[in-house]
Amino acid sequence: MRFYLPVLFLCLLPYAVYAELSFKQLESITKNASNLEGSFVQEKYLAALDASLYSSGIFSYQRGKSVRWETVKPIQSEMLMTPTSITSNQGGQQLMHMETKSNPAITLFNEIFFSVLTAEWGKLSSYFKLSGNVEAGQWRAELVPVDKTVMQVISRVELKGDALVREIILHESGGDQTTIHVDNMNP
Repeated sequence: MRFYLPVLFLCLLPYAVYAELSFKQLESITKNASNLEGSFVQEKYLAALDASLYSSGIFSYQRGKSVRWETVKPIQSEMLMTPTSITSNQGGQQLMHMETKSNPAITLFNEIFFSVLTAEWGKLSSYFKLSGNVEAGQWRAELVPVDKTVMQVISRVELKGDALVREIILHESGGDQTTIHVDNMNP
């Protein structure tokens, strides 16, 4: 009997390390920082052109207030998202300003983007079904839309991270894909 217990333990060990992921578990292993800043590298794959566009820059957010997304290369631009609006600037000129109350799709996009960056996983549970795993302090998650409005734009979202989100891969319904790697984060 003594021989079987250690063997049983060793057989079950991989299952304990490689656990299925839930929104509640994701909340418990990620930091829910009130402020965060860092850098990003983004690849936007355009299916119609079979080509990728690359950009890089810096970002910052304050929980519940704003996300500032500044592209530095190849062209300097800035997008500022607040719970009530999205504003895009380039070269000191405002290119776009949208109020979320006038466009439900913008409201939804804002809520999803804020929730991913700020690790507010509970908010995402009404829009997505989650699958994934945790292994040695690293987690991988796949979000598949259950909300019909989200399904029109997003086919799935892949996320990777540790205490913070490190990679976001957004698969759009039309075949385009955006991959964002975040780094140098300071909470």
